[in-house]
Amino acid sequence: MQELWDVYNSQGQKINGRVSIRGMHDLGRNEYHLVVYVWIITGDKKIILSKRQKGRNFGGVWECTGGCVLMGENSLEAALREVREELGLLLKPENGEHFKRYLRAYPIGAKAICDVWVFRQDFDEGDLKLQTEEVSEARFVKTEELMTYFRAGEFIQRYPYINKLLEKYCK
Repeated sequence: MQELWDVYNSQGQKINGRVSIRGMHDLGRNEYHLVVYVWIITGDKKIILSKRQKGRNFGGVWECTGGCVLMGENSLEAALREVREELGLLLKPENGEHFKRYLRAYPIGAKAICDVWVFRQDFDEGDLKLQTEEVSEARFVKTEELMTYFRAGEFIQRYPYINKLLEKYCK
């Protein structure tokens, strides 16, 4: 089944009638698709990380949960769906806060508007039900452990805002 994405301009407004198909790299000069990154932080300031399944882009590397916003979805709906699909966790929308939006170009030529969400919600490791096609493992970590992964190159390096996010939510 093809994954369809709405197409946006650089100001985050949908371009009427424009839809992109995942993997087609069919976006024009001022066209973007919308991506969400979802950080889940528990009451004891642990961050839920997932490791991408080997064989996928960035396979075997730690990251926050995220993905592309599907046609007809908004950013928050996509954040809730991605976490439910990949980690089996049900986030409460009222526990979410939109942290940041920025534009990003990927090495493969795709361009995205990236919405960063932070959810403060408690879970136990036993609550995790991983989507094994996408995620090989998940764990709850403190800031120091996350930064150890980051410095060692075991954490995806595409989060230019990570220090500000950790300072705001994990201090």
